[in-house]
Amino acid sequence: MTRRWGTVLAGVLLAAAATACDPGPGPTTTTTRPAPTTTKPQACATAGLPTTVAYRSIPGVSANALSLDVHAPARACRAPVVLWVHGGGYHTGDKANQVRDKVARFNAEGWLFVSINYRLTVPGSATSAQFPDHYEDVAAAIAWVRRSIAAYGGDPARLALLGHSAGADIVANVADQPRYLAARGLAPSDLACIGPLDTEGFDKVASVGDGESAQWRSALGNEPDYLTATSATRFIQRGDDLPDTIGVVRGTAGRRAIEQAYLDAVAATGARTVRIDAAGLTHQEVSTRIGAAGDTVMTPPLVAFLRTCFRAS
Repeated sequence: MTRRWGTVLAGVLLAAAATACDPGPGPTTTTTRPAPTTTKPQACATAGLPTTVAYRSIPGVSANALSLDVHAPARACRAPVVLWVHGGGYHTGDKANQVRDKVARFNAEGWLFVSINYRLTVPGSATSAQFPDHYEDVAAAIAWVRRSIAAYGGDPARLALLGHSAGADIVANVADQPRYLAARGLAPSDLACIGPLDTEGFDKVASVGDGESAQWRSALGNEPDYLTATSATRFIQRGDDLPDTIGVVRGTAGRRAIEQAYLDAVAATGARTVRIDAAGLTHQEVSTRIGAAGDTVMTPPLVAFLRTCFRAS
């Protein structure tokens, strides 16, 4: 069940979780229950853990912006984990958006579902995210899941990282460019597989004529070379050790070419790739159809890919 920040319960859970992370200045309380940070293998979930957790703490940044929600099926025991990075053009969005069907579908498989917030770019805000904040936040969230998810009944060795739109661009940068995970003591090989779903951000140079460059420039433009430095197709090398990858191809001819070129670049490294032909879907439907009743385009191939991914891990 999605936790809303307006409720007292969610606030209490978040406060409890934040004390277990990198606590910032300010008073603490002896009545809060810290979130688990153990790497010790654990068979099944521990009862009573907070389901909304602050995975890192940065002074001046709200705990909500640096939090994640853990949705675990009943009696989870060393279960695979699906991590989700929401879209919103780097400027909007929330981990609670469009996840109900995803939670239900993946929990029905016996998998945990973890939805991640990250700092957003808000022009004019002193704490507004800029390159590489979005990527570093998601890498920090992955690190928290690796060290803590066993207490929720999850298997830290079987993580799949999925994202949509800007979330897809973030997934590709974090999973295909090792420095972000390396800063957390991890590597792309610590992800069993990934699914960056529907973005032209794989090649921003090729897509700047499609009207998205203003968004990217606002969020990432403090990096002078952001058009190439954040374009996965342009920084992937043949010798890279990348996770198996599923992607969609849809939209205009230019967008389809960019999305296919990304999958081709990943395949050239030797990683397994799966393509979903989503020509009949809108950009939003790529996300909203996942887990939705009656969906035949997104859910079946994605679930089949994840089953294979988790069996191989």
